[in-house]
Amino acid sequence: MSTLHVENLKGLSSGGNANKIIVPSGQTLTAPGHVIQGVTDTFLGSSTSSTSFVAMATCGSITTKVANSKLLVTASAQCQVGRSTSQDGRANYTLRSSADNYTANLHTQVVTNYRDASSGWNQTVVPFHLIHSPSVSAGTTVTYKIYGRVAAANPGTYVIDRWGEGAIGQLTILEIAQ
Repeated sequence: MSTLHVENLKGLSSGGNANKIIVPSGQTLTAPGHVIQGVTDTFLGSSTSSTSFVAMATCGSITTKVANSKLLVTASAQCQVGRSTSQDGRANYTLRSSADNYTANLHTQVVTNYRDASSGWNQTVVPFHLIHSPSVSAGTTVTYKIYGRVAAANPGTYVIDRWGEGAIGQLTILEIAQ
């Protein structure tokens, strides 16, 4: 392996690629802390009345380009929890990944419904933000899912109850070089 020592790189000032430094197709420039790639995706969800965590939405995936990179993950979805006349509504939502077979809670959120003495539903946007270090090899596809459960006996919980308004969840992932 050879090492090239320079203080800076500068593209040519004229021509079709003026002021550009081009990394040829099939080659990868790795600079720690820099974004390697970014992906966005949209997703829909489902409902549950289970008191155990169940997969409610598959948010999307990224296929890593570099081994052991970090993934900056942002997922947002409208989450809704019900309430009966005798029981306040509480639900837990957690973001999990295929890198650990969906067993680790990467980021957990809680939604409550203490609105009044009557039954009803409360809906809010639940954001998940984290830097994930899945320690996977290059070319590994990592998929993210939202899991949810009701924390007490209540009518249930939804991830993205669209109410006929076209709501969708949004996922953004940036792969960052180590």
